[in-house]
Amino acid sequence: MLRNSGRPSVETSADPDVLASTTAKTTLLQGKRRLIMAALVVTAALTTACTGAAPPSPPPAPVPHRMIVSGSVAGLVEAGLPQSILDDANNPSTLLLVQHVYTNSHLPEGAPAFRFRSAAALSDALSADEVPDSVHWLLLDLEAWSFTPERDQRDPIGALNRAQDAAHRHGKSVIFAPAINLMNVLEPGLSDDALYQAFIDQLVTPGAGIADGFEIQSQRTEATRHATSFVTAAVHAANAANPAGAPVLAGVSTNPNGRQVTADDMVAVHDAAKAAGATGYWLNVPGGGEECPDCGEPRYRVAVEFLKKISTSPTP
Repeated sequence: MLRNSGRPSVETSADPDVLASTTAKTTLLQGKRRLIMAALVVTAALTTACTGAAPPSPPPAPVPHRMIVSGSVAGLVEAGLPQSILDDANNPSTLLLVQHVYTNSHLPEGAPAFRFRSAAALSDALSADEVPDSVHWLLLDLEAWSFTPERDQRDPIGALNRAQDAAHRHGKSVIFAPAINLMNVLEPGLSDDALYQAFIDQLVTPGAGIADGFEIQSQRTEATRHATSFVTAAVHAANAANPAGAPVLAGVSTNPNGRQVTADDMVAVHDAAKAAGATGYWLNVPGGGEECPDCGEPRYRVAVEFLKKISTSPTP
């Protein structure tokens, strides 16, 4: 017969045995398909477990060789920093301390890094999504001053643990930079050899064993009898505490705590640290302000002289 569509139609009989056979075959086929899919899933899981295959992780950040406040670079250039030294530093192994991410016109390939003076400030910034993906290294600068909470001053290692836990949850790494003056809180009354040894025992060894990187604030000892002996012992202790090879930096300054030193005084600390196995240095060119009221004008020419002197034997 013809339907209204004009297309031929074939009438079929509804044979119960045929229908049952067709249904059974369809059910069997669907079951086989499910078994095949399940086998594929199990095979993929076993392959991943056996080979350790996983989505590729981002490449590790370059090991820092030098660190400086980004805003100081222009002053160094104006003071006569040679282009060859700028070129040598223009790479991601140079950490540029910034308050917000921007491209430094003199060191465009430098890596931005954020500095924090308390564990809570570091954790809060990460929680508030205020640390961009381009920032990998976070500097935890704890000192016996008004900018570091008393809790962190009395337990710097605990503060480091809190900061690093927060950083790792967000895929960041921490450079721990405890100041020597924290010993005035932890063990008041120490001086000279006892002070520096206590700092190594109570902060360098445990801190370097935990932190992703460690910075020794050795600038305090410039132009003193402890200038080379302290940083040598501290670098050795830091490397021994972290045999995996976490970066260790040594601090140098043009005017530590307001004292005026020479470029040669800075070189003495730098070279002793390098010989002991330091990864690099943190160059401080402080100016008078709330963090250093006695520092006066930044001494960029002294910093340039220092950089020229060490450029003949670049930091590894």
